[in-house]
Amino acid sequence: MKRWPLFFFTFGVCLVLHGTSSPARSYDLGNKVRINGFLSQGYIKSQDNNFFGESKDGSFQLNEFGLTLNGEITDNLRVGLQLLSRDLGAEGNNKINIDWGMADYRWRDWLGVRIGKVKLPIGLYNQGRDSDFLRPMVFLPQSIYDENKRSLVVAATGANIYGNLSVGQGGDLEYQAYYGEVDFPEDSGQAQGMRALGAKQASRMGKSIAAFEASNRYVYGGSLIYSPPVEGLRLGISYFNGKSKFDFKLLGSDGSIQRAKATGNNRDFIVYSVEYARERWTLALEYMESTANRVVFERDIPGGRSQGGYAQICYRVIDPVAVYALYDLFYANKKDRDGSKLVARGEPDYLGWRKDLGMGLRWDVSDNWVLKAEWHKVDGASLQLPIFNPEGVKRDWHYYVLKASYNF
Repeated sequence: MKRWPLFFFTFGVCLVLHGTSSPARSYDLGNKVRINGFLSQGYIKSQDNNFFGESKDGSFQLNEFGLTLNGEITDNLRVGLQLLSRDLGAEGNNKINIDWGMADYRWRDWLGVRIGKVKLPIGLYNQGRDSDFLRPMVFLPQSIYDENKRSLVVAATGANIYGNLSVGQGGDLEYQAYYGEVDFPEDSGQAQGMRALGAKQASRMGKSIAAFEASNRYVYGGSLIYSPPVEGLRLGISYFNGKSKFDFKLLGSDGSIQRAKATGNNRDFIVYSVEYARERWTLALEYMESTANRVVFERDIPGGRSQGGYAQICYRVIDPVAVYALYDLFYANKKDRDGSKLVARGEPDYLGWRKDLGMGLRWDVSDNWVLKAEWHKVDGASLQLPIFNPEGVKRDWHYYVLKASYNF
């Protein structure tokens, strides 16, 4: 059951606030505290394959509501918290969670520390991935910003050090480094993927899954973003490593219960990034490689080093209207791009890749409202697509998305 009363209530509150707010899209409670927020609702429809839930039938299970509180304790110390409710297919179901919450102490421009649940700097856009106003498309490119792994990579409870180093006429260098743990729910794409692997292995053993729990052991990594003395240009590199564990209870045909374990290690996830922005257009290119080591019930699951990247261009035709185009490419194993190893295991070769050609339109209706419409043609069924299509997946498919977002 979806929490539509909560959604419509918050939507109504935003409309009331909009009628009394200034274009600044924020609310000052004195000089030290600010409240911001956003609310969005989308519709997704796909053909031939489900994408994030039952999208072949058309789905409104695509919404977010975020409320952010920021406070300034001293000139150097700030605190912040964001509550987030989201629904994306089977994930989220409009439960309210703490998306991030931290204390941020900036000692100097070149050194600061954040403690709490801190957002992770992966690629150029991961830390701002929840706001539709900060990106042209509805979904960030999936080769880098896979929505199935959002819960694992969006934020971690731990610490982050950061700073900005000036290199004089050579530009500026921003750095971040972090360590922590992630709390991701059982309905997340990451957990669903491991549960599906566990179910397949349990079936070979003549058993079924009676219970399942997912937890994270650690994540760590960092990023560097260099802004050279070229207006609008940013160059970046980021690194991520994380390990998770999964506990199963297996039910035998005789009613017996057996405990089993699995681990997943997202190792050496590295992203190289380039962004070049001018007054009316922005070009973004990012490239990634990552290794997923998975052990399910003491059995290694064949994998390899995945590879992906995208090119995206956005052009503002007139002040409130922009058009954009994307080509996004992902290979599950860069040494098996044609899927021949999958065929040898009795699986379709096109599970080894995903090639996405997308285009769309963004309309900034006002300082508070944005509308988006986009269409994607996809070749391939990688990135956990079989989770949403247990009856089987097709190679060629497409989908479109409509979305409205309000910011205050």
